[in-house]
Amino acid sequence: MIKSTIVACLAALLTTAAHAGSDEQDEYYTFIRQQQQVTGTIWDMPVELVGESLSPMNIEAGGSLFQLWAIHTSEATDYLLDQKLVGAYLPAATLSITTGDPTLASGGIPRTRADQPFYLHTNVSGLLSPGDEIPDAATKVLLEHYAKDYPETFSLSRTEVLADGPIDSGYITENGTQTITFPTTSLTGADPTKVSGEEHFLIHALADEDNDYSQTELASAMIQIWPVADGSISGITDNQTIDLQVPDLTVTLNDLYPNSTTYLQIYPGAPSLGTTGTKLPGSVLVLDQDKSESRVLTVENWGSVVTDDTQHTIELITVTPFGTERLATVTFGANRVLKVRAMITNME
Repeated sequence: MIKSTIVACLAALLTTAAHAGSDEQDEYYTFIRQQQQVTGTIWDMPVELVGESLSPMNIEAGGSLFQLWAIHTSEATDYLLDQKLVGAYLPAATLSITTGDPTLASGGIPRTRADQPFYLHTNVSGLLSPGDEIPDAATKVLLEHYAKDYPETFSLSRTEVLADGPIDSGYITENGTQTITFPTTSLTGADPTKVSGEEHFLIHALADEDNDYSQTELASAMIQIWPVADGSISGITDNQTIDLQVPDLTVTLNDLYPNSTTYLQIYPGAPSLGTTGTKLPGSVLVLDQDKSESRVLTVENWGSVVTDDTQHTIELITVTPFGTERLATVTFGANRVLKVRAMITNME
């Protein structure tokens, strides 16, 4: 990007020199002086009357002034033929993502659930204001958004995610920070709550006008998306009455969030959301890992928590960074009090 700007500049200046001294070319010594605008460093580079050359020094952030000089060798008279101020316009950028889950996966990757929002934070600097001599590549950067579903292995390479191209893109034209809110994931599926995969974001500096430099990646960020859990309780049905022998319970758990605690709890009465009950022994499952998981649990010998013959509710609860949620419920009656009827007689 910088190279092509300098080459174009020098070519234009040298052409001017050729026309100016075409009758007495051999009597002139020509050179280009590069002066760094911030440090004041000066470098003189001899040049031919027609041609191209690279800048002898890098372009600093404050730009460089290029002057084309010709000196008449016999008269020792110098002539400033032309000058041009060239700025380095490669912008800088950073990207980061935050979610409702403060725990990062391995490698520092943020994660969230398919039904939850996340936030993309961009920070861009070095963009120039549009102008007649300002190339587009100096005034904006390109933000691209990619999304890819996980295969059964829950693993994707960066190449796989980017292979199908971006699902969305747009330009950032101002320096500074901004936050883009995504209410839910951009992954798609028959059931939007059950999708899983990755979303990647890239910021590119644009190709220069002469196509000497291709689009350049400045920053990237990614996020993992996991499905919403569901579950069921079997072994007992609504309105069933249990006696002294309680049935075994089978708990089916699908797509548990990687950072979650799931359990069965019981309390007297009808279902009441938000009630804190007694956890059933053997039903507590704690996950702290990098991927979603499904399980089937069997809960036995839980009758000790039923102490009277009233109505009871069992709830399947999961706790994630996004809150506490009920996955399933069953309500039953109890007939567990042993009643002994006896007759006492006095025999003489």
